[in-house]
Amino acid sequence: MPRRVRPRSVTVTALAAAGLLSAANGALTGVGSAAPGPAVPPDTQASTSVSVHCPFADPLGPRALTVETTATLPAQAKTGTSATIGAYAVKLSLPRDIALSFLPAGATTGALRGTVQLDLAVHQGDRSDKVPVSLVVAPTPLPETGDVVLTATGTVPEIAINTIGAVTFDVTAPTLTLEAVPAADAPPATTAPPKVACTLDEGQQATLGKIMVLPKVTPGTEQKQPAALGGVKTMDEEPPPNVYTQPLGLVSVISNSTVKKLGATVVSTPSFIVNGFINVNIDTGDSWITGSTAFSPVTVTFLGFGFVPVTATVEFLPVDYQNSRMIAVTGGLYTDEATGLTFMRATVEVKARMSHAEINGVPLDLGPDCMTKDPVQLKVSGPYDPFEPGGKGHVDTREAGGFTLPGFSGCGTGGQDLSPLLEGMSSGPGNQADIYLYNLLGCDTPDPADCPPLTNPPGSGPSAAAAKKAATKPR
Repeated sequence: MPRRVRPRSVTVTALAAAGLLSAANGALTGVGSAAPGPAVPPDTQASTSVSVHCPFADPLGPRALTVETTATLPAQAKTGTSATIGAYAVKLSLPRDIALSFLPAGATTGALRGTVQLDLAVHQGDRSDKVPVSLVVAPTPLPETGDVVLTATGTVPEIAINTIGAVTFDVTAPTLTLEAVPAADAPPATTAPPKVACTLDEGQQATLGKIMVLPKVTPGTEQKQPAALGGVKTMDEEPPPNVYTQPLGLVSVISNSTVKKLGATVVSTPSFIVNGFINVNIDTGDSWITGSTAFSPVTVTFLGFGFVPVTATVEFLPVDYQNSRMIAVTGGLYTDEATGLTFMRATVEVKARMSHAEINGVPLDLGPDCMTKDPVQLKVSGPYDPFEPGGKGHVDTREAGGFTLPGFSGCGTGGQDLSPLLEGMSSGPGNQADIYLYNLLGCDTPDPADCPPLTNPPGSGPSAAAAKKAATKPR
């Protein structure tokens, strides 16, 4: 029967909404492009190495050994289902004098076999449990010289985790039961081989890995989103009762957009989310992501009215841009009935400002306050799983029928009102925005070029060319 972990309270990690806002980088200009939606998260390869002391019989005495553990962990699990840890293996190097002590007196050749017993410690919040694991050491011949490397493998019992949150798995010290492999004609042993209960050295990290546990959603039903969808929430605000929040790592975003009247194209430079969180209501199972971002202005070029070359700087700001440059977003998570994949739906509101315009190479002074009259409202949805390490997502405005670019006001100086000119060139409905989200993995090397794939954001580092090509592939 699966072992159950029943923590009292938990937090779930996620870095999520990064890209919703960076859609604005290309919201006025751009052509949508296709990127593959997130697949079911693959298992992660977990490993750890710890030092232990094992009290072998006299005259050998206690010895220090290094125990290396490897396993595959699911990237995530749903409440009410069992998590399976696969390919569990423990490797240790036994000093030669200790290995020889298990052979018949005077023997210098032979093979060892046995078992390794240990507990896999499971932690979530302030609760913990232990899962007993029994591993088998297959017959291993002693080399002619040097230490003996023993590998023990086995199956970890299924673990039923019924509370939302990050579950941590730590290794513990093993108990070794080793003996010499008897000759084919040897009589059966009359005594059991001795057990050596090792102890874990203090002050070391023993974490094997983590599994993120998401709320289980009834297939085909969308979770309730908070009433303040798209609203601003500060770090200092207390969350509602039984809502738990925790940040994740880093998400990079590339956005492509198209404006129907302009037909211009732009691929935004990578942007990032700050204060990205996933929030889970433990009572209802509802979950949603929050975050905020600020990004640099982008220069775009298009043909005004289909034939006039126009270049302008476009900047996207929060609705209350007079007080802040950070744009907030909230997106609800739900489960797709057909695929079981995690989807996101969110609403983002921004104000667009245009400046430094040139028409056919001639500067056109738009002034400092050339803004859209009303916020640009982007209602985006699509597959995105914030728990998938190295995963990709794609949300867009197609389900909502695109977005409308409002008219402009405050454009021009010296008594010139250029707002109607910009409105005639670009404003109107039927525009589309595509946002591609990349969950980046950690990398702490001094040179980003030395980081493996999925640690650099698309557009920088060794994976830049491939990422840019994927982002601009025709839909």
